[in-house]
Amino acid sequence: MKPTDELTGTSVLVHPELTDDPAQKQGQVGMITGADLETDDVYVSFGRGENARYSTNALLVFKPADKIYELLMNDARQANYDDFKALFQVNLMQQHGLTPLVRKAMEFVKDNKIVREFAMDTIESQLKLEQNRGYEY
Repeated sequence: MKPTDELTGTSVLVHPELTDDPAQKQGQVGMITGADLETDDVYVSFGRGENARYSTNALLVFKPADKIYELLMNDARQANYDDFKALFQVNLMQQHGLTPLVRKAMEFVKDNKIVREFAMDTIESQLKLEQNRGYEY
């Protein structure tokens, strides 16, 4: 995960199970337009002038493509065929790295909790992983 300024432009999925969302954008894909990690504020645009502010634990991003591939080869075998196939398709779309495909992959997983849990994590969790690897912000 990227530090504050580099988060800008990242596609995110507002957690579909978010219970308190004044903007009512649960399950929608948006793009980060800014962030202030000291106050845990992430600003997201949904197009057409629709913007909202979220905390880092309310927004989902894909795990790194190599991590998802590793999960596919190891842990995903526990999933049923349809979930495995969906996760494989998500990984292919993600590996292309093109924003439209990443957004399509997010739309693809928003209603499938099992695949979403395999493939995505909160920004908060990703930032903690980076900090644990020794990156300083």
